Amino acid sequence: MSPATASFPPNDPFPIPWLLELPEDAVYSLRKHDLRKAFLTLREYALNPYPLTDNPSPSAPANPPPNPSSSADLPLFLRLPLEIREMIYRHLLAPPSPSPIRGPHPRQLQTNICLSQSFPPSLLLLNHQIRHEALPLIYGSPTQTVYITVDYNVWVHKTRRSDLILSSALTSAIKHLHLSIHLGSEKRNNKPGDIEADARIMEVKKGVKKLRKWLAGADIQSLKISWQEPPQTYTWEQKRDVLDGLKGMRALKVDAGQINWGLNWNKGRKFRFDVEYFRELERGRQEAAGSDALTLTK
Repeated sequence: MSPATASFPPNDPFPIPWLLELPEDAVYSLRKHDLRKAFLTLREYALNPYPLTDNPSPSAPANPPPNPSSSADLPLFLRLPLEIREMIYRHLLAPPSPSPIRGPHPRQLQTNICLSQSFPPSLLLLNHQIRHEALPLIYGSPTQTVYITVDYNVWVHKTRRSDLILSSALTSAIKHLHLSIHLGSEKRNNKPGDIEADARIMEVKKGVKKLRKWLAGADIQSLKISWQEPPQTYTWEQKRDVLDGLKGMRALKVDAGQINWGLNWNKGRKFRFDVEYFRELERGRQEAAGSDALTLTK
């Protein structure tokens, strides 16, 4: 289910015409060493330019394939009406799985994402047009939920580093998100001390900030939040400080997933978890609050 990656020619350096015609989505999917190689090739060409038509680079293809000039030149699939192609894309989505399926591992988050529905990854490798048409339907389907965990364990993050960069076209297609915030699962008699607890909350806040930035172009329709923490460790003010970072997602609807905060041990209001606060993260509630604030200033 990994997103499409650029298919590199076996040339060193890369052909300049090939680099200039590389689609934007393919640029986002370049791995780090290939991105550096492409940059060095373009820099060398900028310092020592040469005509690409009269005196082409030896590594450039001698006879580039002609661009299609009419619908008759298109593959049979692309000659079908767009509505039919979209029906085929949806049909390729597997039925929702009872457990999340491991998906791409974006470097921006340093953790993998999971999906509720799998699909043939080769679909996104066929060509630029099919990828452009299929992405919003595959990642934005009403039955496709993207699962992401923000974990306090920074050492786990470092061992999960990846070169994969998911394009903005993919992240913008995400509509339904299930976010799990994990601050530990120790028992009450083994809960972290104050210094460790503060370090965990800071790490999770950084993770939420990364996630918000990563999904900056997405129109989130539904956001489900799960929460795991040791009992009697975090006050509601600390929890709310983390959750406030999700307001920037402007989700249309926010619901509670599995909330585990040591309920049996938290008998006061200090360590409570106010699930009703999730309403304040919703787009409509934020817009109403902004409108009220504007009225008061007039």
